[in-house]
Amino acid sequence: MIKSVIFDIDGTLLDTEYAVLNSLRDTIWELKNEKVELSDLTFALGIPGEEALKQLGISDTQNGNIVWNTCLANYSHTIRLFDCVADVLKELRNRGYKLGVITSKNREEYKTDFSPFGLDGYFDTVICAGDSDKPKPSPAPMLRYLEQSKTKKEEAIYIGDTFYDMQCASSAGVAFGLALWGCHCVNHIHTDYYFNHPTDILYLLSIDKNKRDRMPWVKLATELQFLAQGGLCYSKDPFDIERFGRIREISAEMISLGSGYSLSHVKSVFCNETGFQTPKLDTRAAIFQKDKILLVKEKNSTWSLPGGWVDVYESIKTNTVKEVKEEAGLDVIPIKLIAVQDRKLHNLPEYAYGVTKAFVLCKVVGGEFTDNLETVKSEYFGLDELPPLAEEKNNAEQVRLCFDAYYDKNWHTIFD
Repeated sequence: MIKSVIFDIDGTLLDTEYAVLNSLRDTIWELKNEKVELSDLTFALGIPGEEALKQLGISDTQNGNIVWNTCLANYSHTIRLFDCVADVLKELRNRGYKLGVITSKNREEYKTDFSPFGLDGYFDTVICAGDSDKPKPSPAPMLRYLEQSKTKKEEAIYIGDTFYDMQCASSAGVAFGLALWGCHCVNHIHTDYYFNHPTDILYLLSIDKNKRDRMPWVKLATELQFLAQGGLCYSKDPFDIERFGRIREISAEMISLGSGYSLSHVKSVFCNETGFQTPKLDTRAAIFQKDKILLVKEKNSTWSLPGGWVDVYESIKTNTVKEVKEEAGLDVIPIKLIAVQDRKLHNLPEYAYGVTKAFVLCKVVGGEFTDNLETVKSEYFGLDELPPLAEEKNNAEQVRLCFDAYYDKNWHTIFD
């Protein structure tokens, strides 16, 4: 479980690329009277300034840094926080995470370049260049952070925008997330997580990774069924077909033994398809009125977002409209795709087949609740007054995600 979230600064928290590269180009002109293209200086992003100056043939790095910082001041007005960074840091602290920084800036640069943004108070531990024996991409800064913050490596994630950041984390055995919003080049950066937007960090940390491990036999049986069904679909050899048939029976027996359902029942719902197996698709509509979300009451007295399986010949949009009309009696216009999720990462109980869930923000254009075969009533609820939810369909975290999308005019679709 992640308990500590560590950030790089330049290209991750701060958008400094324009200022850093242009000031470095000015520095080279002043010290060496040479013109350099900005594209030839991108290597300097994410490594200590002294190292960048050395690679550019500037031996007096102390004086070079003085000149560079002087030039950088001319571009300070272009430096800004990336969108939503402050909100994400605040929410992470509210959720109880330890926050830290590992940066290639020295301590003075940290104070002059970063501290003015007023975010220092969020961070428990800050490792700057000079605080460890070696800078990034060495694991030394990360190891220093783990020691100083008393954090276990398996409980930490480092978020940065460069190959050097990835090397620093992975060499220390720490998970790494690539900040795509500030990354200049993704080549050769194969990592644990890719974040399109700072808010994706909150989304990742809301996923209970232990869900998939609670019933490992379900995962194994499901995979066997998937392989067997594929084999039965594509195999021509009669002996292979017989073997795949037996593998399918074994998968059904595993589900029957683990769940208590009869073998005949399991076969009827678990082994009832032909052809290549793909996940089922489910849609859920998020409909708001005066900052409250619409839920429909199931016959078992739990509540859910209006939705259901996508029928043949229906799209995500048309199925969302259809399900809302059937369950809530409303006519809606789907306006935004909130998220596309892999059900097994979010909902319990685990199903013995794959499900992809699409959450769609909708606007009401008419209609009213009417009696139907699936639901008994509909009602709007605030986030802090949610009724008992149909957890197999939607949980509180998924409803919260819908609220986040509703309040954010610039919402970007989140997907697993």
